[in-house]
Amino acid sequence: MFALLAFAAGLVRGYSGFGFAMLLALGLLTRLSPAQVVPVALMLDLACSVSLWPGALRSFHVPIGSRLIVGMLLAVPLGAGLLSVVPGAWMTPVIALLCLLGGLLVLWRPPPVRPDGPGTRGALPAGLASGLAMTMASAGGPPLILYLLRSGLDAAHLRGTAILFFVASSGCSLLGLWAFGVLGREHLTLALALLLPAVAGNLTGQLLHRHWRPVPMRLVVGAILVLTSAAMLGRSLARLGGA
Repeated sequence: MFALLAFAAGLVRGYSGFGFAMLLALGLLTRLSPAQVVPVALMLDLACSVSLWPGALRSFHVPIGSRLIVGMLLAVPLGAGLLSVVPGAWMTPVIALLCLLGGLLVLWRPPPVRPDGPGTRGALPAGLASGLAMTMASAGGPPLILYLLRSGLDAAHLRGTAILFFVASSGCSLLGLWAFGVLGREHLTLALALLLPAVAGNLTGQLLHRHWRPVPMRLVVGAILVLTSAAMLGRSLARLGGA
């Protein structure tokens, strides 16, 4: 089951450039605690993005991307600290709620592209929000993608900037979790077990991105996030109510 989940999340990541960590985390939370899930999702997200780096480096938008990364760096210590102290029974509905809101934001149609070209206004707080959500819940995609969709970037620059931001965000989040004692050998063991299907899904998604685009992946990812996170939120709240 976990292997199939890793393949599906990798497929979405390879096609769209985002969504892997959130989808994998939501699936793993059906059996594991948030402290077990988030580091594994971040490690695999980082590993699966390696093949995307060369293309992303060529299309990374430096003025916007650098501000996003600075905001993310400010958020990592707070997010890692919260994950290390908040009980799993309470963190699970928080993660589900973040992903549900994120899915709704991704589905929400952004305003028209800026006529004066890409602008950096709002990049720092967007990076801050995404970094906090990434470290706490591996759910940094929706705040970032919502900002980028409104920034005026073309599709190539948007995808490249998102990919490299998530590389920096996942790496820094893992360092923060390690510093707070959340990251351990058991996370590495599970990540290695899921690495092959995740990479296979990622490569398949990249092929689809080049040759088959029937609908915007934003709609597919948003719909999946809304459905899965709503189910997770209802189940976790029911468990809290019965405790």
